Amino acid sequence: MKGGASPPAAVPEPETAAVSETPEQMNQRLCGVIAHARFTVLAEPHAWQPLARSTPLPASAIAVVRDGEAWAALVPATTDAAGAYRIFAFHFAEGTNASGFVAWLAGLMKREAGTGAMVVCGFDARATATLWQTSLGLFDYWGCPWAKGDAVIALVERLRSKNSI
Repeated sequence: MKGGASPPAAVPEPETAAVSETPEQMNQRLCGVIAHARFTVLAEPHAWQPLARSTPLPASAIAVVRDGEAWAALVPATTDAAGAYRIFAFHFAEGTNASGFVAWLAGLMKREAGTGAMVVCGFDARATATLWQTSLGLFDYWGCPWAKGDAVIALVERLRSKNSI
């Protein structure tokens, strides 16, 4: 894995076989996954801030990424800042099957809320063997344009209320 992170000790590699399910079954499974995930909505907008090579990481950053030699941090911003995102996060429940989650929710956001998605995956601090099998040990920060945030959060809450697991 990149960045030196590795799965918990004695964890079997995740199964690589594709899940055989109909689109309806996948939708039902992922509605259950989203219903059982810890869902957090950050109150303040965030935006990507370029970082100079010698700049220390901002303490308020929730993510830092590198594109070649350029670094940027996702930090709190104002609602009128260029590129302001509404940020929300999913920490998946152990024992669920989150495969396909990003593509599924991003497609629903586009179709039902009229917006794309920005997703930054991070290593989940719980780091358990079951979580590794659930989501490869990851959690997701999601973002959408600040102006679309209410519509996207309402969509997620509707999906969570279906609770299909």
